[in-house]
Amino acid sequence: MLTKKERDEIVSLVKAEVTPAIGCTEPSAVALAVAKARELLGDIPDKIELKLSANILKNSMGVGIPGTGLVGLPIAIAMGVLVGKSEYGLEVLKDINPEIVEEGKRLIETNCISVLLQDNIAEKLYIEVDVKKGSNSAKVIISKEHIRFSHLERNGVVLLHLKDETATEIEQNSLNLSFNKVCDFALESPLEEIAFIKDASELNKAAAAESMKGHYGHSLSYTFA
Repeated sequence: MLTKKERDEIVSLVKAEVTPAIGCTEPSAVALAVAKARELLGDIPDKIELKLSANILKNSMGVGIPGTGLVGLPIAIAMGVLVGKSEYGLEVLKDINPEIVEEGKRLIETNCISVLLQDNIAEKLYIEVDVKKGSNSAKVIISKEHIRFSHLERNGVVLLHLKDETATEIEQNSLNLSFNKVCDFALESPLEEIAFIKDASELNKAAAAESMKGHYGHSLSYTFA
């Protein structure tokens, strides 16, 4: 039988992996980093530079951004700048509306956005954003997890800098998870403690049902429906 502490640790671990998101997690994480950088800057930047790991770049280029009718990183970045709120996590773009999309298209046309591949890093999930407006600047890095800010900086002053290890990894190492523990967790946990898993499944079902109604992204669900 698991102790309450062990159950709580497993719940924290699962919650770190079961995070509501609008659209694909990779461009959402990019938009989240951009939104945070804009908030630190305090203004709409006139220069936006991103350095992304190969995995983030690959998984973000060909996916649709919900609410925009468009595909790829530029519109995700523009929406992150114009309407994104970091407090929403991976639902950062939930306030998109048609007027903002048109404004985003105009922002893209100014060629203020540049996206580069970050070379020589082993980390598969790495998003670095540098924004500037006049003499002011801000930098944000998300790494290891989609909502993990590992570096925050404004005008050269470091506000946050995390080490490589994350709280989630430390918790996972201390849990010593085994098949028996996972079974005990599934069978013994009070339903109210794990209700968030059902909520996540309902979101996934709704997204899957909607995806079969039209052409979204690569239209896989629509094709096989």
